[in-house]
Amino acid sequence: DVSSVLEAVNFWALRNKPVTRESVSEVVEKMLIVKRNEQSSERHLGDLRSRLGRFAADFQKDCCDVTTAQIQHWLDDLNLSNTSKNNYRTRIHSLFEFAVTRGYAADNPVKATQTVKADDVAIEIYTPVEMRKLLAAASIEFVPSVVLGGFAGLRSAEIQRLAWEDIRLAERHIVVGKDKAKTASRRIVPIWENCATWLAPYAGHAGAVWGGGYSQFYDEQKRTAKEAGIAWKRNGLRHSYASYRFAQTMDAGRVAGELGNSAVVVHRHYRELVTPKAGEEWFAIKPSREVSNIISAVG
Repeated sequence: DVSSVLEAVNFWALRNKPVTRESVSEVVEKMLIVKRNEQSSERHLGDLRSRLGRFAADFQKDCCDVTTAQIQHWLDDLNLSNTSKNNYRTRIHSLFEFAVTRGYAADNPVKATQTVKADDVAIEIYTPVEMRKLLAAASIEFVPSVVLGGFAGLRSAEIQRLAWEDIRLAERHIVVGKDKAKTASRRIVPIWENCATWLAPYAGHAGAVWGGGYSQFYDEQKRTAKEAGIAWKRNGLRHSYASYRFAQTMDAGRVAGELGNSAVVVHRHYRELVTPKAGEEWFAIKPSREVSNIISAVG
């Protein structure tokens, strides 16, 4: 019938519309250039380069010739966690969206691939004793990053994009602009008493809070943890803030607003991980007078 014929014609037209033939690796490079010009973070660029580089190495063909079945088989064969597989799928999906927009592919074959159930990841937090060790081991330049993660709940990527001008000590809050937040949504984070005490010696500083690059930030995490004699826990500082803060307030909505995520996430991940007493101890961690003097002298 007419409707079937029209459907077939539309399908044929979609699959055979003019495209510019470029290899997967070439399209990846073009996408990275665009993302760099859009001032994407070094962390995001590094992630794209790593994941899409691996994909391009296994798909040495033109972008327009890659099929849904081929991508699905490739994802299925990855010897990785479900979370990592989903992350790869997300990055490849973005690649083909870019390819379609620029005329290197007729459609996005990733749309029809399956997502897998994300892994249940254990939430790891630091004890107050461990936090004191980390702060004692951190360099003068890295102390603010540890403080902002553990006592303000900022993400590592947010800390790396943060400027001292965003930290309003007098007003007791931090402005995480939409250009710095993961969710691209501006939020105001309170500065608690112990956080203010740790940051006070840095008052008057200008420019980036973390002056190094992306890789140096994570090198400094490893060095600090090794010096402290404890394991570096992935997102441990932010998880610690969320856990101890929730124990203090028992208000998932309030903590979610401070973290920049949802109350459902806070309630599911951080409820009953620590006691209210431990929460009080966490937010009572302050620098000794000797440490404050050292920081002030170096600053």
